[in-house]
Amino acid sequence: MAQTVSRRILRAHLATMKRIGAAYDVLPCESSILGLKFWEKAFALLKEKGAISFVEDGPNAKCWVMKLEDEEDREKIIVRSDGTVTYVGKDIAYQLWKFGLLNKDFYYEPFLEENGEAVWISTARPNARGLSFGAATKVYNVIDTRQSYLQKVVVQGLRALRFEAQAEKSVHFSYEMVALSPRSLKELNLQAAPEDDGRAFVEVSGRKGVGVKADDLLDRLERNALTEVDKRNPESAPEAKRRTAAQIAAGALRYFMLKYARNSLLIFDFADALSFEGETGPYLQYSCVRLNSIFRKMEEREGTTAAGLDKLAAGAAVSLGSLSTEERADFWDVVSYAAKFEEEVLHAVGSLEFSHLAKYTFNLGQKLNGYYHKYPVLAETNPELKNLRTLVIYEARGVLVRALDLMGIPVPDRM
Repeated sequence: MAQTVSRRILRAHLATMKRIGAAYDVLPCESSILGLKFWEKAFALLKEKGAISFVEDGPNAKCWVMKLEDEEDREKIIVRSDGTVTYVGKDIAYQLWKFGLLNKDFYYEPFLEENGEAVWISTARPNARGLSFGAATKVYNVIDTRQSYLQKVVVQGLRALRFEAQAEKSVHFSYEMVALSPRSLKELNLQAAPEDDGRAFVEVSGRKGVGVKADDLLDRLERNALTEVDKRNPESAPEAKRRTAAQIAAGALRYFMLKYARNSLLIFDFADALSFEGETGPYLQYSCVRLNSIFRKMEEREGTTAAGLDKLAAGAAVSLGSLSTEERADFWDVVSYAAKFEEEVLHAVGSLEFSHLAKYTFNLGQKLNGYYHKYPVLAETNPELKNLRTLVIYEARGVLVRALDLMGIPVPDRM
């Protein structure tokens, strides 16, 4: 029964992640870690290398503990006095598996299929599938900042086992807690604790009874987005409206979670996240939709296809002589900013601050919107001017779409 319930929960989680475009390759289970005796192997290594010691007396009597680096007077219990392993002990074993340092692997079986690809789940039951995961060269553990202490102990465990290189490649990708604005709290029919009355935000906390299921959050976002879509496109088919609303909701949530630095508290607000104006996912989606509309009209009116534009961009001998001084400056502003895309991606990855990419994408969207509003494309009668303007927004739009794709933000057909 427990396994059936766990699998049902996993399926529900995967379905929720699919709504925002997130997917998994493999699902390692704690039961498999214990069933295949990963912990026993790790425990033996920790004892052999002197990474942990047995305490005879005191508050941690009969426990196996690890002395903490830079804190000589403190120690972390790895195995309790009753012989049960703590979560951090299992996490050390799990981290060893991730780097392929246990010389052991799970067995795997298909859990479900998504987009034609199997999602695998670990099992302790032997089979002949011959799959192998783990053995990474670098590991990112995405866990909130409250787990910083335990992640430090996991890395110390690797160092104590003389796995210095792997310890250096163990990255705690921490993030701050999520909070709700009073307006969002009210919309979700949640009640703030008396001590939180009057505050600008309320932290999501199980202890305080303030928790939000991802599905409930997305359902609310989709309902609100559908209202806006219905208002803007009343003639669209119901299924098309629902699909667009789901894409807007996913974009709103993803951008909102990305635009803040990792050490910033995320104060979620439905109205702010779903706004079609300002620094939001829907604003960027709408920017792309409007640009796509320009090229769709060009194809309908003039037969200008994407293939034709690609060919034009590849072989264009660009002369800016027909541009006014003001437009030339604006032209180079868009082109030079779009050209920074790869640099911004590398900076975001290197610093693990994806807010840099989010901010860059927003700024690019603003520059593009400003340019084509100021310098019309479809209405331009001068062929040379029209080609230049077409090229710059076509190339910059391509960068905008790539940036949104990296952030997992879909672009609807219409909004």
